[in-house]
Amino acid sequence: MCELLGICFANRVNPKISFRRLCSRASENPHGWGLALYPDQAAMVIKEPLKGSESQLSDFLEKYPLLRSRIFLAHVRNSSQGGVAYRNTHPFTRELQGREYVFAHNGTLTDYQDLELGRFQTLGDTDSEYIFCYLLKRIEEQKIDLMDFDNFSWLKNIFRDINCYGPFNCFLSDGENLFTYRDQDGARKLHYLLRKTPYTDLKLKDDDFKIEIREKKKDDVGYLVATNPLTDEDWQPLKPGELLVFRRGELIFQ
Repeated sequence: MCELLGICFANRVNPKISFRRLCSRASENPHGWGLALYPDQAAMVIKEPLKGSESQLSDFLEKYPLLRSRIFLAHVRNSSQGGVAYRNTHPFTRELQGREYVFAHNGTLTDYQDLELGRFQTLGDTDSEYIFCYLLKRIEEQKIDLMDFDNFSWLKNIFRDINCYGPFNCFLSDGENLFTYRDQDGARKLHYLLRKTPYTDLKLKDDDFKIEIREKKKDDVGYLVATNPLTDEDWQPLKPGELLVFRRGELIFQ
């Protein structure tokens, strides 16, 4: 099963995310790793179609101090559709209405090819990228502004419609919001945690995965969302079919 990690803080932070350790812990996810962030209004996506424990690039990023953003999406992949290739590795990105969207998905969908994509076309062979293109098509044709709170319920309903095609956990971001949705049947887990200053580095009890937030500003606040709890702190599970929306370190929709 793929694993997801999302971060949304009030201020730009530089988390030290160890894909080598994450992938060695999740040995069933050997088919790729990826990281998306927003240095400014544009998205940066860094990914490889190989196991993080074999990646020299992920080692470099773990030590690189200039990757700063309010929002991060991370994904490690176990291929269920589409071969092991860069084009099939999450996260995916597209531009719409002057914003760069990024998307990552956990689950396997079937019989979804009847959904029309419009002008958004896939480069790879995954259900995840296909659904991402379909989602952007729906946002565009309905002229949905995802900065508007009134449209969050609309997005949740679209996610639930997609969920009818199979297990579906997903992260979506436009650089301002982090949208996190859990499978309506509870087939995939998803948890979230609030962090406030002063806070310590996050570290798993088994030492296989660690996140260090290097920028520790006064009164900083943020959320982490992960497939499985990363520490022994009080992580809260998303309810099946629930959408949470985070913006600048706040939970603004539940």
